[in-house]
Amino acid sequence: MSVPTDALSHLLPASGRNLTAEAEGSTDDVQLCKVNVDDVMVLALSRERINAGDSAQHILLSQLSIARPKSAQDGTIAYADEAAVSLVKCRGADVEEEDISTLVNVLKPARPNESAMKSLISGYTAALNKQEPCKRSS
Repeated sequence: MSVPTDALSHLLPASGRNLTAEAEGSTDDVQLCKVNVDDVMVLALSRERINAGDSAQHILLSQLSIARPKSAQDGTIAYADEAAVSLVKCRGADVEEEDISTLVNVLKPARPNESAMKSLISGYTAALNKQEPCKRSS
């Protein structure tokens, strides 16, 4: 999945030399991607199908205890310096009613950056939407 590289570069450690990304548990329902810089995990991205109706802000609060994140795109995105969540709402006759939640979390020694986090989650979600994520693979 492509992400805004400028936003990503503002979150990763400035002194890093070697960047690797690895996917784990990639199924249609759950995906996890770990980004390492110089063999240290600095960013984790998870995507999963969830029951419809939760909010991006509530997910940040319940998963990472971030109490007052900022909101964007009619509340489908919530973000703070060190984490962000987006929701893709799957509705319609040809899909199961559910949401797809994407959670991004930066870990030390990565650099928290609210603006970069908003840009990263917005760009990732736009790329995800182009892949028609609500339709399940066969």
